[in-house]
Formats: sequence, structure tokens, C-alpha cells
Amino acid sequence: MEAAKHENITLVTNTEVIGVDGEAGNFTVTLRRNPWYVDIERCNGCGACVDVCPIVVPHEWDMNLKPRKAIYAMFAQAAPMKYVIDRERCVECGLCMQACGLDAIDLSQEPYEEKLEVGAIVVATGGQVFDPSAIPRYGYGRQENVVTNMEFERICNAAGPTEGELVRPDGKHIRSVAFVQCVGSRDVNHNPWCSFFCCMAAVKGGRLVMEHAPGAEVLVFYNDLRACGKGFEELYRRSVEEGMRFIRSIPTVYENRTRNDPIIVYEDPETGRIERKEVDLVVLACGLQPSPAGRSLRGLLGLPRDGYGFIREAHPVDGLCETPREGVFIAGVCQGPKDIPDCVTHGSAAAAKVGIILSGKGTESCSDA
Repeated sequence: MEAAKHENITLVTNTEVIGVDGEAGNFTVTLRRNPWYVDIERCNGCGACVDVCPIVVPHEWDMNLKPRKAIYAMFAQAAPMKYVIDRERCVECGLCMQACGLDAIDLSQEPYEEKLEVGAIVVATGGQVFDPSAIPRYGYGRQENVVTNMEFERICNAAGPTEGELVRPDGKHIRSVAFVQCVGSRDVNHNPWCSFFCCMAAVKGGRLVMEHAPGAEVLVFYNDLRACGKGFEELYRRSVEEGMRFIRSIPTVYENRTRNDPIIVYEDPETGRIERKEVDLVVLACGLQPSPAGRSLRGLLGLPRDGYGFIREAHPVDGLCETPREGVFIAGVCQGPKDIPDCVTHGSAAAAKVGIILSGKGTESCSDA
């Protein structure tokens, strides 16, 4: 929101980059501006159009656990806070037009191209999470109460599908949760790298469960626990002391079809025996991998990729936010898995590098960066 209100920052949303030409200090970026089907200069975000829209579809922001309308804002803090129409779902009933007192609905809008002259480019396209349905042993997609870590985040969120109430997808209150780590990560059959954030995210998630439901049982099944970071080891140890159980085992998930409860089957590392544990919810820690947007922009910009498919940095030590193409920088997960503080630091470093480029030769004609 601060960026949206800043006088020197222009947010260009609902837009694709389709071409990049030029060199450091003088890039020409070609954009495809996709239609909102709403005049965002007139729209004031009142939501009257949403109230009358009859079309209800799953909401991508809430991991399809909550509905949205065919006209919607992605989330309550979206910037800009304007509405967009999903034309694939819209039935053109005209109710939103009638409800809008500002005459902002415009179904005749078409895509158009725009060119920007800029001095530097920062690629910050993030990543995407691994799809756990590729590993049948975990039951994702077949069992309703097996969810991903991202879906669990929305369940716990006060603005999420259950308004922060600890309820699993079939409506039952949660009293026991099993977190399964390294789903698709550190796996030679899928992604061989560590995704960095998952272990401590599970500890945080387990603590949320114990705070929401005192006395709840929390199990964490892990390969190797990586609590690397200031204060992380202490948080892990405190969680153990407060009752969270950590079991070094890679489980298989079955289902009690009578109660719709997941059943965890695993080898107890202390006894060597095969154990079965029925829980209310299973949360799969799905790791990070390169995003389609990152691959697309990497091709447009002519950037190399590393052995994992992420954008390759200029140097792994002193060129972490630079690329082999001068004037093009990277920040965040497009370069490799990292958590929020590291992404913020990476972005700040890229901004500093941009400042150096724009203060030098060849930037006199640039209007933006």
C-alpha cells in the first residue's frame, strides 16, 4: 500500500511483459495491458458490484477453499483496491452495471500494448510450490483432509476461508495434526534441493495449532530438521518442551473412510516398529520450485538458468542479485529458495545496484526503472 501511494512509483497491474530490447540505461520494455473490464479510474472499490453478482467460483487466493464472485478483488489489501471481471466465468447478466453508481463497468475493453523506456530491470517473479499429487503415497487430491502448507496457512489466517477457526476442509474441528516435511524437496525423483523455509514454517504452524486448540496433538515427520537461523534452534527446542513431537520418518498416508480421517503409517526410528496414527489433518510441506513467469521472463531477457531451473546469478558470492546481462537484476525466489527476511535483503541489494546504474552514464532519457 505504501508503494501504491508513493509519488515516484507507478504500479502497472494485470499486465504481461512481452518484449525487452536495449541495454543498461536504455531498455525498451513492451507490455501487454490486459483488460480489467472495469474502469479503474472510476472504480472506488465500494464492492456494490460484488454483492449482486450471481456467479460463485473457487477463489485462487484462498487456495480454492473459499468462493469468490465473477467480479472480485484478489484480497482485501490488494493494490490498487479495484475490481476486475473474470470474463471466462462472467455470464453478462448486467447486474454489476446496474449496481455500479459510477458507471465503471466496461465489458468492451480490449488488450493493448505499451512501451516503457527504463534504465534498469529487476526480475522478482517468485516461485511456485511443488504439486504433491505427483507423489501418490501422501494421498493429496484423493483425501479431503490432506492439505498443503499453503492451504493450511489460509485455514489459520483470520481473513481466510474459516476466519482463523481451526477447521479442516470437511468442517470438523482440528485436535491433531501431522506435518510431513520435504514433500518434493531433497528428492532425487523431483526437486533435489532444500526449499529452506519449510522446517521452521512447520514449527510455526504447529505452534499455531497448539495456540488455537490447547491440548492438541502435533506431530512433525521429517527427513533432516534444518533450524538454521537466529533464534530458530531455540524455537524448535521450546516447541519440543511444550509437547510438539518430531519423528524422523517418511510416512505414507491412508484414510479411515468411515470418519474421513487420515491415517499416518510410519517406522518409529526408536523402536524400528511400523506404527499407525490417526489424525484430523495432514499438512504437506511442499517445497519451492521455479515459476512459469520466471521461465518466461528468463527467455525474454536472455538470462541463463542454473542447474535447478532458477535464474542464474552473476556470481554466487558477490553477484547474488546481478545477472550476466548488465542492467538486469534479480531478487527473491526467482534466484533460488529463500524465506521472507532473505527476500527482503535480496530486494534491497537489487535496489542499491539499480541506484548505481541510474546514477551513471546512459540514463538521462530514462523515465522509470
